Amino acid sequence: MAKSKVLVALRDLESVESLITLACQVANGMDAELRALHVVEVPLATPLDAEDAVLDHPGREILDRARELAARKFSREVPVRLLRARSAGEAIVEEAQECGAGCLVMGHRRLSLVGEILLGSTVQYVARHAPIRVIVEIPPVESS
Repeated sequence: MAKSKVLVALRDLESVESLITLACQVANGMDAELRALHVVEVPLATPLDAEDAVLDHPGREILDRARELAARKFSREVPVRLLRARSAGEAIVEEAQECGAGCLVMGHRRLSLVGEILLGSTVQYVARHAPIRVIVEIPPVESS
């Protein structure tokens, strides 16, 4: 029987540490493999396969940081994947299905009251379409 997998979808550098920590804890608890994913949302005017190192650079930094943190804090080797897509939500769900993940960990940024109510389009899409358990980390409200 294949080992279960946890997929962590990483959005930005600011959330990498908390999401990798949570995902490693979940993977350890499930005795599962951990994989990390970053999706570069590409505008319609840009071909998905365009040669553009600038477009991919932030995602590569995010995944490098994730790999380094997992190794340093949890002694865990984490395969990473950078995808380009028009919709991050669709790409995350497809990747979870393709890699056989049993659980998905992702974050949500608090942008505004409306954003909090709607949970963001990516999180909403994943929550509605992922055929697996989804854990969403929502950071605490910053006090003013």
